[in-house]
Amino acid sequence: MVFLYEDVCGLNTMLESKLKKAEATIADQAAIATTKSEHYEAKYKAMVEEHQAAIQKVTHEAQAKSDASQVQHEQDMASYQESLKNSVVISLLQARLKMAYEAMALGVECPSWNIKAWETKLKDLGGNPVEPPSKPTAKEPTKASEKVDDVGASKDTGGDAGDNAEGDAGRNAGEDAADEVMTEGGAAP
Repeated sequence: MVFLYEDVCGLNTMLESKLKKAEATIADQAAIATTKSEHYEAKYKAMVEEHQAAIQKVTHEAQAKSDASQVQHEQDMASYQESLKNSVVISLLQARLKMAYEAMALGVECPSWNIKAWETKLKDLGGNPVEPPSKPTAKEPTKASEKVDDVGASKDTGGDAGDNAEGDAGRNAGEDAADEVMTEGGAAP
């Protein structure tokens, strides 16, 4: 038994030394695992912060681009609206001048028409100037006189009334045609 006892004691000592070695190894492994864990946690935290900073940077850049694009769009729209207004004003001035020139060619003049101011404004806005129509020569009858002659001729032919009635009808028809031509040409005051 003594022999058996010594065997058990030696086995016990050996197991205790192995247990102490295992505890030391486990403690070392735990320290290593803790150190690695802290290292990776710090690395993960730095990576998350870096990604958040990159996301914020991209977000700020996108917002800045969006704001700049919005400002540019507003400026473009204001410029477009202003050029559209100028174009409309130019068209109106050209139409007014054309109407005034045609009326003057027919012998109608309105003192309220400020033709020089319209021409100046048109020139300031960069519009194409409107040329006054050339005065018709005696060889070329105007459209108004052609219409008057046509209307007068159709009224005078085939009438059974007296000479005076035919002349009155032709004159009235001619006046109506001249009024119609002036209205069509935009020369009505």
